[in-house]
Amino acid sequence: MSTDGNSQPPAASGSSANPRAAYQRVKKTPELPAADAVRLRMTPIAAIGTLVWTVALVLTQFFRDDLAASGREWWSACALTGVIVGLLGTAAMAVADKRHFGKAPRARD
Repeated sequence: MSTDGNSQPPAASGSSANPRAAYQRVKKTPELPAADAVRLRMTPIAAIGTLVWTVALVLTQFFRDDLAASGREWWSACALTGVIVGLLGTAAMAVADKRHFGKAPRARD
């Protein structure tokens, strides 16, 4: 807001009040085409994350007594939750990948 209570910035001499015209006047680079979308399967990424949570769950079971002594017994519950959510996410990504990529092409022998 300017000092005179006006919400519009003061127009300089020779400028237009139309923002689109001002943008076209200062635009220096041409429009570039949008990049193609990256085709990436998400199922392996979700599966790797689930595997990491599974390893964490196994490790918390090995160190259960030490974790309980230090007040960190909740780490096991956190890892178990990560495994459960990871399994759900992996299933969801498998469905999304199947919809996005369609059926895999059959190998010709």
